[in-house]
Amino acid sequence: MPPIMPTAQPRSKVQPRAKAPAQGPEDRYIASARPTFLYVIYAILLWSIPIGLLGAVSPAAARNMVAAMTAYFAGLPEPLYTLFGAAYLGYTAARQFGKVRGPAAIASPRDKSPAG
Repeated sequence: MPPIMPTAQPRSKVQPRAKAPAQGPEDRYIASARPTFLYVIYAILLWSIPIGLLGAVSPAAARNMVAAMTAYFAGLPEPLYTLFGAAYLGYTAARQFGKVRGPAAIASPRDKSPAG
């Protein structure tokens, strides 16, 4: 005896499925921005381990490396730090606004597809 197969409904009676909510941004650069920033911070923090080991073996070499890194960061212009801080605060404020109000509140007109 063949298995009983459910009969297919005519297309006119099939209800369209609702779209699943988006799990994340579609732009891969936006989706990777926060993890990339965190990886950079992790790398900076983990860099202290070899510097610490080098300091145990050769304190003068470790002092020279720390002095060179300090000089590098001191050479960066102050407006660059201000720009980074403003951009990061703006990003976090927009992200919080999007979470509270929903993504439709911050979607641009070009993001909306025409109904059809």
